Amino acid sequence: MKKYLIAVLLLSGCASQGVDRNNQNQIVKRYYASVESMQPVTLSSEVGTGIAAGAGFGFVDSLDGNSEEMLGGAIIGGLVGGLFTALFEGGNDAYQYNLYAANEGEFTVIQKQKLDKNTQCVAVTAGDKVKLESVDKHYCENSSNMHK
Repeated sequence: MKKYLIAVLLLSGCASQGVDRNNQNQIVKRYYASVESMQPVTLSSEVGTGIAAGAGFGFVDSLDGNSEEMLGGAIIGGLVGGLFTALFEGGNDAYQYNLYAANEGEFTVIQKQKLDKNTQCVAVTAGDKVKLESVDKHYCENSSNMHK
């Protein structure tokens, strides 16, 4: 079982970097927006839930043993559950961008990727997920003049 899990983890690192599968059969919009403000935020975490679920599975898996084996199974299961949850989530640091686009109005995007602090204009690609990319401020001049 452990060999299969390791193989899956290794192969997942070889995944294709093509177009996001979730954008199939969806409208993907691209437009420009002015960056009004940016502040760091902390994302919520499910590591506690992963620990509890792992401990539960470890405990149940060790029910046929004595109390020490059940406790050990719960501890090991909790560690593994918490570790995999933490690896899946990544860090908890993210950035909240308050943006303005002429056709979209004011809106907020939260993402882990930090843009350069001097970014004034971004290209927004909105599909299943939203992606912000720094662009020259002349792309946003029309929309920001209308807003201000």
